[in-house]
Amino acid sequence: MEEKRVKEVMLSIDEYASVSSEATIREALLQLHKAQLELLPERHHYRAVLVFDQAGNVIGKLTQWAILRSLEPTFFTNSDCETVARSGLSQEFIKSLQKSFSLFRGNLSQMCAEAAKIKVKDAMVPARESVDEETPLTEAIHQMVLGHWQSILVTREGKVSGIVRLSDVFEEVANLIIRDSSD
Repeated sequence: MEEKRVKEVMLSIDEYASVSSEATIREALLQLHKAQLELLPERHHYRAVLVFDQAGNVIGKLTQWAILRSLEPTFFTNSDCETVARSGLSQEFIKSLQKSFSLFRGNLSQMCAEAAKIKVKDAMVPARESVDEETPLTEAIHQMVLGHWQSILVTREGKVSGIVRLSDVFEEVANLIIRDSSD
């Protein structure tokens, strides 16, 4: 049996929710909501919005985590959050930081109103990791597992052509396990 390639599981960038880097988080969420309504019933919901620069290139993703981080924009930058998440710091230590710096305190509605105005470019996760669409799916799975990523951008000839999502990869794996394990 021939190995599946990333291009067989990915979504094209034309199919995915997207927004300009100059848009606000509110505008991005409206675009995400609109894209969710247009989804075919058999597709998994989007958990991010692709971010384009003025030249039409994908420069990042506005993820659910990035949006939640925007509720407290003054404490951690995107790279700080990634470092903290991977550093192995205990939950107790992170909670003590939150208490010391009064993080996530106050009125949620007020915090959301402030986050709504933030530019997507200031909250997004920059496009760093990608795989070529001809990459075997097993390699993409390996990257997802190592990086704890919900999705990876997919490239063709060095330009982003799509996105491969954890939900779609999981469905592929689950179907193979069920099919190949039935005795």
